[in-house]
This record gives sequence, C-alpha cells and structure tokens, in this order.
Amino acid sequence: MAGPFLIGRNRAVIDAPAQQVFEYLSDLSQYSEWNDEPYFMVTVLSDGPAGVGSQFRRERTGEMLGPLILRGGMGESSVTLIKATTITVFEPNSALVFETRNVYNGLLHSIDRMSFNLREETASTDVTMISEVEPLVPSAFIGPVYAIRAARGFFDRLLGQRLSRLSPGMAVGPHLARIKKKTEAD
Repeated sequence: MAGPFLIGRNRAVIDAPAQQVFEYLSDLSQYSEWNDEPYFMVTVLSDGPAGVGSQFRRERTGEMLGPLILRGGMGESSVTLIKATTITVFEPNSALVFETRNVYNGLLHSIDRMSFNLREETASTDVTMISEVEPLVPSAFIGPVYAIRAARGFFDRLLGQRLSRLSPGMAVGPHLARIKKKTEAD
C-alpha cells in the first residue's frame, strides 16, 4: 500500500489550560462525547489511568445494503464493524495519538491515526488535530471511499486556510469544536 495520507488538519485555541484539555482528551470514557460516530457501542478495555498502550473499542453490527466486500456482489447482509483504538503517544499536556484498526467482518482494512498537539499559551491552549488514514486492502469498493476522503480533506484544508484568514473560528472542525465547547465549560 502507499502508506498513510492526510485526511484533515484542524486547529483551535481553547480557553483552558493544557492540562485540562489533555486530561479530557485522554479520558477514554469521554472519547465518544467528542468523536460521536452514531450506533457504535464503546467499551474501554484498559483499567487505570490512560497511557501508551491504553485501549478501547467501538463496535457496531447491523444490516447493510451495498457491496459485500468479502462475498462479492451487491445485497443486504449483517456486517460487524470494529474499531480497536490504542494510545500510541502519550506526552502529558503536549501530545496524544490514537491509532485505530478498522475491522469489517473480520477483515482489517485500514488504520486511522488521530494526533493532538497541544501548546499552552498565556491563558489558553493552542490545539492542532491531524487525522490520517492508511488503507490496507486494495479493493474496488474501499479504494474510492479513501479517494473521496482524501479529496474532501484536500478541499477542507484549502478552504480551511482561506476561512482561517477571514475568521479563525471557522477552520476548527467538528471534533475540535466539541472538545473546545466541553473543556471551556468545565
């Protein structure tokens, strides 16, 4: 495969100390609050405080109409999507990376990485979030999905750069907007 490619890069200035933002991001029980994928059940697998190697899993099973990647052809089938997430970088108040292995009916098809870099300012924290994906399955069905995500990421970045010059708050993105709202309210 070609390796990981950038899906999105967002930035926000959060009116809270870096410690508060980092604690919220690294609290695995809060993950689904700011990364709200519908219909996924979240299970924290690691006990104790978060750190490198801490894990949780999001799982969804349901009927899906569309291409049946493992069986070929079109039709309706019960599918299971599992997103097994591990913290791979944990630098308190500075950097945090989540690596997610995406499994579709038992087939590992991609790895997503979501990185947060925090820089404390006088009374706030500058947070940069970088999302990238590494597709692992060459497929006529999965390939176009990643091509669309990459194109959308490119246009989001292009538009985001222009919007951030006009209004810095417009290039934040939905994940950081939720993180900002929650950590500033606490």
